[in-house]
Amino acid sequence: MSELISLRGVAVLTDGHESLCDVDLDITEGACTLVMGPSGSGKSTLLKVAAGLIPPDRGTVSLRGDDFGSLGERSLLAFRRTNGFVFQDGALWENKSIFENLALPLQVHFPELGADEIRDRVLAMLARGGLADSPSLRPAQLSGGERKIASFLRAAITGPSVVFLDEPTLSIDHTKTALITGMIRDLKAGGCTIFAVTHDPHLASLIADRLVVIDAGRIVVEGPFDAVKRDADPRVRAVLAQVLGEISSFDTDLLDLLDGGSP
Repeated sequence: MSELISLRGVAVLTDGHESLCDVDLDITEGACTLVMGPSGSGKSTLLKVAAGLIPPDRGTVSLRGDDFGSLGERSLLAFRRTNGFVFQDGALWENKSIFENLALPLQVHFPELGADEIRDRVLAMLARGGLADSPSLRPAQLSGGERKIASFLRAAITGPSVVFLDEPTLSIDHTKTALITGMIRDLKAGGCTIFAVTHDPHLASLIADRLVVIDAGRIVVEGPFDAVKRDADPRVRAVLAQVLGEISSFDTDLLDLLDGGSP
């Protein structure tokens, strides 16, 4: 597998301080790379920079070796057409129905599709996400968990080859968490590149190929999931312990993330 997106010496200034500092990271094509770190550590900023949504104040972000800053409009459009982004707050269009929210990416990126095919794809996706009865509802009429699912469905409806997920299972119940987890695993099984931020150790244990641990805007360690979760470095252990401490509850078997064993 090759590197899809590479960050070199990336720094981002936010309100006068560096929310990311000297970040070097490769996102492997076809793999699932997860980012874990305490609140305020720069995880969401890292995700948005890797997706090309935020330009770095210093350093470079490249797509298959080509700097994002030098990509032409056609190349950027091709990249947008093949990726999906799930924001932590859902970021649904509040003035549009759930049907319209899901239809819009198809209309923008696949103008060759007819209205009937778009309708069929949207209704099939809503049914898959348990929202078959909600196409005419506005986001404000959905629960927080339903909004999260709708946001995920919108990102997945174009059949993306890469998805960026910001806390896809945060603050939703077990049933909806299981639903989203299953859909993420389906994307992974289909060869989709996944770059995700999560506090969820169960999700991490199910889908992660690689794990990035970040703290105070700097990458503490990154590498294969099984190796990183058993890293004996006290700083790595402290950051992962803080991540687990921010979760309201978790099963004892998930403490394998902090098992302290040998790789």
